[in-house]
Amino acid sequence: MEQKNRNENEVILSVKDLVVKFSLRGQELTALRGVSMELYKGESLAIVGESGSGKSVFCKSFIGMLDKNGWVESGEIWYNGTDIAKYKKDEDWIKIRGKEIAIVFQDPMTSLNPLQTVGTQIREALELHQGLKGVAAQEKAIEILSDVGILEPEKRVKDYPHQFSGGMRQRVVIAIAIACNPKILICDEPTTALDVTIQAQILELLKQLQHKYNLTIIYITHDLGVVANVADRVAVMYAGDIVEIGTCEEVFETPKHPYTWALLSSLPQLGIKGEPLYSIEGTPPNLFTEIRGDAFAPRNRYAMQIDLLERPPYFEVSPTHKARTWLLDPRAPKVEPPNTSIAKAMESHQKHAAANTKKISDEKLVEVKDLVVQFGSNRNPFVAVKGVSFDIYKGETFGLVGESGSGKTTIGRAIIRINPAARGEIRFKGERISGKIQKELDHKITQQIQMIFQDPMASLNERAKVDYIVSEGLMNIHPEMSKEERDKRVAQALRDVGLLPEFASRFPHEFSGGQRQRIGVARSLIMEPEFIIADEPISALDVSIRAQVLNLLSAMQQQRGLTYLFISHDLSVMRFIADRIAVIHKGVIVELADTEELFAYPLHPYTRALLSAIPQPDPKSEKHKVLEVYDPSIHNYTVDKPSWVEIRPKHYITCNKHELEQYQETLARAGKEG
Repeated sequence: MEQKNRNENEVILSVKDLVVKFSLRGQELTALRGVSMELYKGESLAIVGESGSGKSVFCKSFIGMLDKNGWVESGEIWYNGTDIAKYKKDEDWIKIRGKEIAIVFQDPMTSLNPLQTVGTQIREALELHQGLKGVAAQEKAIEILSDVGILEPEKRVKDYPHQFSGGMRQRVVIAIAIACNPKILICDEPTTALDVTIQAQILELLKQLQHKYNLTIIYITHDLGVVANVADRVAVMYAGDIVEIGTCEEVFETPKHPYTWALLSSLPQLGIKGEPLYSIEGTPPNLFTEIRGDAFAPRNRYAMQIDLLERPPYFEVSPTHKARTWLLDPRAPKVEPPNTSIAKAMESHQKHAAANTKKISDEKLVEVKDLVVQFGSNRNPFVAVKGVSFDIYKGETFGLVGESGSGKTTIGRAIIRINPAARGEIRFKGERISGKIQKELDHKITQQIQMIFQDPMASLNERAKVDYIVSEGLMNIHPEMSKEERDKRVAQALRDVGLLPEFASRFPHEFSGGQRQRIGVARSLIMEPEFIIADEPISALDVSIRAQVLNLLSAMQQQRGLTYLFISHDLSVMRFIADRIAVIHKGVIVELADTEELFAYPLHPYTRALLSAIPQPDPKSEKHKVLEVYDPSIHNYTVDKPSWVEIRPKHYITCNKHELEQYQETLARAGKEG
């Protein structure tokens, strides 16, 4: 296996038996439970695990960024011959933070000062850590902006953060980090908030910068596709400990810890359409209490009696691969690990696609015709949706996919009447619901069309208890309903989404992300709707929680005959859940087809770019994939105007006559001309 960046004889950072604790509400929480790890110079190490596993705390302990309630209880962190775990004062950490070890945070907007130009913020790092001043600092800032792929850096150096897109802001944050000239760069979920195409570009950028600046990089992420793309080695964390560590190929191809098996098994790419995704039962352990035995034992279907009694040691699988599980003890029974091969899953997809294709009704539930949505004044409007048309049939899951700013959410909000339509028409069950409508129809639409929002924390009222949150719609639509009846309906709605009725008396902050999203689903279901708009409902969730929510949505659809508009930028999720997919770019739907048809024969260059950028949890394919970049200037519509064409049965595309001929040639070569 090629490991060109890694020098096994040169350890740049060594962690031994690190224990980190926090004081919260008068109790002690043990965030890290004796973690040990060695980081090699020049390598890319990915640290993966669910929220709360200790990934960020572990890496923040390297730069003294534990908050005031946290401290290193015991253990060692060796860097440059010094145990930096013993540092207590901020002046000690200043010698390390930024200059030796820098960090790139998840949200670029909160990492940047909105009142200073990006040039000022980069120069500040250069002056503090490299001693550059004046013109020299300005020239270096421009050079670094160029290195991170900002076009026209001489001009952009004078711009403020709000003048950059999300992807460009993340590039600026990376520029500030490398301006410190660090030896180690920690990237804490650096691409989570970004579109799949921008994410691929940022990952490629980080690989280029690593080579140019001789960086050792630690990636903190829960996205296993990202890991397969960038990592030389992978460390899997659970409940404050590293339970498995090995080369990227070893962890993906021959995982040994049941938690690693479970994480990989939860991926949508491994799912078979029409069948539930694997999901990890139960919840992570309470870190306020002492953990006895293997922390994963209560959720481990392969657990033995010893797992409940003794913490397993590390068992060496190879010189580069070890796992903390009793299953590797010679005395343990032989267990056949689950199949986590993406290649085999792809074969299974194709085999089961036809058999599991859902029979869709011919009844149109939602009709969208020539929809235009605009914002701002009539004199200078911003047109977010430009003449979009599509139908959604009763009982289907219609996927709407595209990057941020493409108009996906705007369309969903127009259907639910939050965003008014400037032109065009929206019909529900044959009745026009866009524009001014009668009060009775508005009342009916409010009950029959519901929306599940992207952020399960922001969409729930923090000051309200769950019973009020879930029943608020009932109170508005059925004010005559008695409290007893409402309470009964709330209890049933919570049971339907897998929550206990007694949760009704709790507040949102007392729940995990997945549980909060279930509350959002319960709030929609209690209204007994026919149509649900799910706007990025799983993008903020861990991979195992995503599986639970996707299974819940599928189960609710089968039980209640629901119809979904599923909005996402993640095509791997779309393939698992959607019956048909519409691809939207800057307010225009460019392609629409049945899901498997779209994956098998993507025609529009934007669709192909989205598909090529999907991070696959397969190191062999991911590290050698070719990224297609979409350039809208390839379309010449000055004379030969585009139209909406059915190029194959139920496969539509936006193109002009010249492009249509090219697409037909592509299909003919594939032997699939319609």
